[in-house]
Amino acid sequence: MSTAVLENTSTSTATTTQAYSFAIDPTPEQGNLLRSHIGGSRFAYNVLLGLVAANWDENREKKAAGLEVTKYDYLSTSHFGLLYLWAETRNELAPWWGENGVSTYNDAAQRLSKAFTNFHRGRAKFPTFKRRGQGGSVRFTNTAVRLSDAHHVRISRIGEVKTYESTRKLYRPVNRGTAKIMAATVCERGGKWTVAFTVEVQRRVCAARAPERVIGVDVGLTTLYTGTTPDGEQVLQVANPRHLQHSEKKLAHAQRIAARRQGPRPGQAPSSRWKRANTRVQKIHSGVANARRNLIHETTTMLAKDYDVIVVEDLNVAGMLKNRSLAKHISDAAWGEFTRQLEYKTKWYGSTLVKAGPFYPSSKTCSRCGTVKAKLSLDERTYHCETCGLAIDRDVNAAINLARLGLPGTSSGTGRGGEVRPVASTDPAHPDEASTDTPPESGA
Repeated sequence: MSTAVLENTSTSTATTTQAYSFAIDPTPEQGNLLRSHIGGSRFAYNVLLGLVAANWDENREKKAAGLEVTKYDYLSTSHFGLLYLWAETRNELAPWWGENGVSTYNDAAQRLSKAFTNFHRGRAKFPTFKRRGQGGSVRFTNTAVRLSDAHHVRISRIGEVKTYESTRKLYRPVNRGTAKIMAATVCERGGKWTVAFTVEVQRRVCAARAPERVIGVDVGLTTLYTGTTPDGEQVLQVANPRHLQHSEKKLAHAQRIAARRQGPRPGQAPSSRWKRANTRVQKIHSGVANARRNLIHETTTMLAKDYDVIVVEDLNVAGMLKNRSLAKHISDAAWGEFTRQLEYKTKWYGSTLVKAGPFYPSSKTCSRCGTVKAKLSLDERTYHCETCGLAIDRDVNAAINLARLGLPGTSSGTGRGGEVRPVASTDPAHPDEASTDTPPESGA
C-alpha cells in the first residue's frame, strides 16, 4: 500500500492516492471472462509492440540505404498514439476485440507507452513481448469498476464478483464521499484472484511531532533491523527470517515436478498437469512474498507510530544486487521496500524520516570517539576501535551513529523526509552491515 500527498486542502487534511487490495472469488464463468480480458490486453500489447518494432526496423533500413527519414516516419509511442494505432488495426488483427471492455486495450496502450518512456530515458531495456502463461493482470478505469456493497465488486462485462473479506474500510469512505475510486487492477497469481483499487482519499495528516524520540535503524542480513537510541540503548532487533531460503527446498521440488510436465511452447498449449504443477510453484512464491511483506508492514508501522524521528541509510540497493554472492539474500531482505513504506507512513503518523547518504560511514565510525576506520571487512561482526578501545556489535554501532544524525541541531535537520548526504567516502560501506493497525481514515 502506497501513498503520495497530492494536494493540501487544509492544515490537517490532504488528498492522497492510496491502494486497497482485496482477494476476490469469481465464479468459473467470471474467471473465464477475466482471463479473456487479461489475454486481450496481452494480445494488444504484443501487437502494438510488433508494429512499432517493425516501423523502427524499416526506418533503420531506409537510413542504411541513404534515404531521408523524418520524425513523422516513426509511429508514436505515446499513450494516445498507441490507442489510435490499435483502433486502426484492431478490426483486421483482432476481429473479436469487442468481446472485452474498452479498458482492456487502454491498459495495453498505457503499459506499452510507459515501457517505451522508461526505455527512452535509459531506465529499462527495449520492451519485450509478453509471454502467454498462467496468470496475469488487467487494469480497469473508474467507470468500469465500483463497489456494489461491502462484499461485492461490480466490474463492467463481468458482473458482481464476491470478495473473500469485507471491503468496508473502502466502501464506507466511498459512500461518505471522502474517497473516489480511480482505477482497479485485477490480477491472477497461482490460481488466486485479487483486485487492487487505486483510490483518492481525503485523510488526516498529522503535524510533524517534536523530535523527542529518535531511533536509528541499521539494516543487515544476519539481523534484519537493528534500532538504537542516540544514547546507545538498543530498542529494536529483528532477526532475518530468510523467507526465501527456508522455502528453497520445497520450491525446488515443486519446480522439478513442473519441469517434467509439458509446459507452454510456441504453437503448443501447456498440459493440465503442468498447470497444476505450476500453480504449486506460484503458491510457494506467493507465500514467501506475503510473509516478507507482512513483517515489513509490522515493523514500519510500529516505527512510524512509536518514534518521532527515524534515521535510515539511503542505500543503493540496485548497485548492491550486482554482487552475485549476496544478490539473492539482499533481494529477500527487501531493504528498498522497507524505506519506501517508511516514507509514506511517517507522513500518516506525523513522524519524520531522515535518510543518511549511501556513502555515510555508519559502520566504520566509532560511536564513542568518532574515529573512522579506513576498512571494515564483512567478517568483522564486532567493531573494535583502536583509538578508544570500544568493542561493540557492528550493527548496533551503525545504528547509534545513524540515530545521532536525527538529533536537533545536527546537520540532518528535522524536516519531514529530510536527508543527510555527508561527504562521499572513497570506500563505501558494504550492505552487510511490531503493530499492524490500519491508519485511521478521515472521518472514521
